[in-house]
Amino acid sequence: MPLPNLSSFENIITESILIKELITPRVEILKYKIELVNGSILYAKEVKIIPENKIDYAYQWQQRDSKLLIRWDNAHDYPNLDTSPFHKHVGDERNVLSSSPMTIDKVLTYINTHLAIV
Repeated sequence: MPLPNLSSFENIITESILIKELITPRVEILKYKIELVNGSILYAKEVKIIPENKIDYAYQWQQRDSKLLIRWDNAHDYPNLDTSPFHKHVGDERNVLSSSPMTIDKVLTYINTHLAIV
């Protein structure tokens, strides 16, 4: 499970760094860091559970000083949200909003359109 192909976002990415890769017959774990042109950082964690054909994810976009911008994830922490388990934390861990299911491409597309306002 190598890093995803990010070439269509090369205009906003300065560097992508593999943090962890673990592959077993049941699970594939990929953690990586993407540094962006404005100095912000996107941390990605994707856990593919092979027997269930399921991907658990967390994509955390933050400023260089670690201030949270948005984190999208599908942890089952907020069952009362209409999009549960899909949700996002905006600006603060406690500010939890509904979200559609995300992928790294969807996250980078969002960031690309909002990069100038951060």
